[in-house]
Amino acid sequence: MKNFLIVSAILLFITTPGWPQDSIISEMMETQRAVVEIKAENTDIFKTPGAGAAIDPKTGRIVIARKLVRGSYERNGAGVVIHPSGIIVTNAHTINKANTIQVVLETQESFFAQPVQFVNELDIALLKINAPRPLPFVQLADSDAIKLGQEVLTIGNSSFLKNTISGGQIIGIGVSRTLTHLGQQRTDLIQTTVNLYHGDSGGPLFDRHGQLIGLMTADEGAADHSSFAIPSNKIKKYLVGYLNLKKTSDQ
Repeated sequence: MKNFLIVSAILLFITTPGWPQDSIISEMMETQRAVVEIKAENTDIFKTPGAGAAIDPKTGRIVIARKLVRGSYERNGAGVVIHPSGIIVTNAHTINKANTIQVVLETQESFFAQPVQFVNELDIALLKINAPRPLPFVQLADSDAIKLGQEVLTIGNSSFLKNTISGGQIIGIGVSRTLTHLGQQRTDLIQTTVNLYHGDSGGPLFDRHGQLIGLMTADEGAADHSSFAIPSNKIKKYLVGYLNLKKTSDQ
């Protein structure tokens, strides 16, 4: 059923000129295996609003006590495998302050993940899972080479459009936006006509060759329903840095 949805969505999208049917279907069927689901859970101890008074039997003094309760909440998003050793890129805001992070592969296998790079100001996080085999991964494109009007694809992770393909165009390069969860101004985002839904944050933005040109971020809704992506060259910088550091430490 999942493959049927993917193929159907691709066929609907590539009816526009410029998308070769014989190659784009095979590319998307392969790259969708590298798209993963991220589940980040935050657990903490909270004080209840009210307080109670009691007498300490040892001292006879009145003691004010607050009841402590354990609470947790879960944030869901998407991620993309960008190295066969199990390195995954996602949005930093999805896993921020998480106690546990789980990655669910396309095969429905679940693994605990550890952050290895956390770039809060760029909303980028690299995760590492210990998979028992090399994982399918996507190649990083050169985001400096993108052009206005270029056609793009993304694979949805929301409950509404999970594992389906959405298409659109690039309508802005180096766009300035304020990240609502950080209050920081960003001036290097890619703006597209692709619609984002809850759970799509951290998902891939692909070019026509199935290469990753951006990471979707849902930090600010736009009145025109456009979406924004972090350029792949930003991701590449931190991936190369991590791999070089690991290579040095393993020697």
